[in-house]
Amino acid sequence: MTANGARALVSVALPGPWWTSLTYALPDGCDGRAIEPGVRVRVPLGKGSRIAVVTGAGDDTDGYGGEIKRITEVIDESCALAPFVMPLLRWFCDAYMSGFGTAVKTLLPDGFLKGDVLKRADVYNIPHDIFHGKTDFIYDPVDEARFAIYAKTLSDGLPTLVSFPLYNDAKRFFEYASNSPCFPDELKKSAMLYPRTGGRSEWKAWLRLHSQSRETSIVIGGQNSAMAPIAGLGRIIVEDESNNAWRTMRRPIFNMRSLLASRARIEGSSLVLGGRMPSCRAFMRVDGDGSRNETPRGANVIFVDMKLAYTPSVEGVEGGLAVSEPLVRETEDALSRGEWALWILDRKGYAGEMICEECGDTVKCSKCGGTMRLEASASLVRCVSCGFSHPTPEECPNCSGRLLSARRPGLETLYPLADAAITSPVPILPPDSDDKTINRAVRESRSGVLLGTRSVLSLCDDVPVGMVGWLDADGEARSDEHDSRVRAYSLIWESCWRGISPRSRRVLVQTRRPGKDWQRGLSIPDGWRTFWRGELQERRELSMPPYVPLVKFEGRASDAADLMERLMDMGCECWSPGDAPSCLWIRTKKLSELRRAMAPYFHIKRARMGFPSVTVWHE
Repeated sequence: MTANGARALVSVALPGPWWTSLTYALPDGCDGRAIEPGVRVRVPLGKGSRIAVVTGAGDDTDGYGGEIKRITEVIDESCALAPFVMPLLRWFCDAYMSGFGTAVKTLLPDGFLKGDVLKRADVYNIPHDIFHGKTDFIYDPVDEARFAIYAKTLSDGLPTLVSFPLYNDAKRFFEYASNSPCFPDELKKSAMLYPRTGGRSEWKAWLRLHSQSRETSIVIGGQNSAMAPIAGLGRIIVEDESNNAWRTMRRPIFNMRSLLASRARIEGSSLVLGGRMPSCRAFMRVDGDGSRNETPRGANVIFVDMKLAYTPSVEGVEGGLAVSEPLVRETEDALSRGEWALWILDRKGYAGEMICEECGDTVKCSKCGGTMRLEASASLVRCVSCGFSHPTPEECPNCSGRLLSARRPGLETLYPLADAAITSPVPILPPDSDDKTINRAVRESRSGVLLGTRSVLSLCDDVPVGMVGWLDADGEARSDEHDSRVRAYSLIWESCWRGISPRSRRVLVQTRRPGKDWQRGLSIPDGWRTFWRGELQERRELSMPPYVPLVKFEGRASDAADLMERLMDMGCECWSPGDAPSCLWIRTKKLSELRRAMAPYFHIKRARMGFPSVTVWHE
């Protein structure tokens, strides 16, 4: 009870898709003023109980009805989280249209919501005011050149977080730094390789930093290291910052690179952005400002017009798979030099899509609306977005027509073509090769051919790859998403420079528009500057990110129609695709107003109806 006799109430956030905070009464004898935001409590919910996080003072006017229940346990005496955590969680909610409980579950380790006792975070201040707001840029296409700069930068001992989009790259740099002459023994002892995401090892590492972070001044890790509670953090290095892997695939969809930049701002740390090429926002800062980065080099790229290539037919699939004479010739040359060759087709399955000949529609996923690819080896179709699969349909889900045809041959059709074209006596590893098979082939043979999607580029880190062939480079830029051309360009650029001996590597690009459109600048010095200047000019003219945020709302068709009407009254530009009435696209700079307009669709009272999903693109 409070001094005037009223019950002391607090608002708490529970992991869930709703945005609503729930109000609970404090246990008897607990002073409501002593409950800080960030304190964990156990609350009754339904027939059980859950662990929630206090977000602030509560009241009984939240509007979701029902009796206000009492908290059953206060787990923390005070907020045990490091000071940057709560502001960063609130930023996440605003930037990506999320509830606070979702932010907690997404960003903090699983153990945080299991009720383990936490000591107060180990926090101390380092006088690094001179770094506040400072951003440095380090761009060089050769990985080892950047790694050398990072290692030298870390030698000053300033508490630093080095985050990579992929864990294996973080592990590679950790090994490089550990063997660098820039690192004295004392510094090596204070460096930590943050574990992979999930599992007990990540929770143990988080706890160690949380309570004993004075012993660790350098943390190197994958994306999950972004929330590592380092005391006195003075610098954040974001490596390979233009990599599309920073954007999550699972909901809530967000960009971890942007979260790291926001953390640097909240903590007053310096920020270092690096990689083979910059992202659009970074390019807007570095173009012509004289920051430390190498002038982009021209890559050894060979363009092949697919219209002039041999295109053998594939049984049961409309359209062939181009295998050009230059592709075979460059592959044989690499093999003769004792190097490996990669053939990349970023399209899994037997065919990329199924089309109804009667209505013209592509077979879509019943769960998320993504395109369904055909996997002949399993006699099923699988969604390229969410992975949902079911047996190959005999009729069109839209018009019930029975004339379904497969188009755009996939990886399952590639192995017999490669086997027939390559005459050298080397292993040709099919697309379904696992890591054990690949490692054995690398040990037993000086050279070979590996077929696969973009993920096979990781072989460049382990062995000399003399040739990378993109069989259908246009497929990378075919997506309707606004950044599809950037992803296509960056993948080819990565093929040119990643890993061992990149300067002698040749990259062959089979395309319908050789050297044009998104491929402009690939093979010339200053290449990515040429690309980005043209790309950003077009985005500015079309009012696309990063100039105007783009938001996608997916839910019930009635909700999308209702929201569209409300947004048009607000003056927001929005539209719904004719074939997807449950989807609404919104282009607006008024994100705070948009969040308020969307809030009713994420109220906990709608739990039985289901909640929409929201995706935000800032760049």
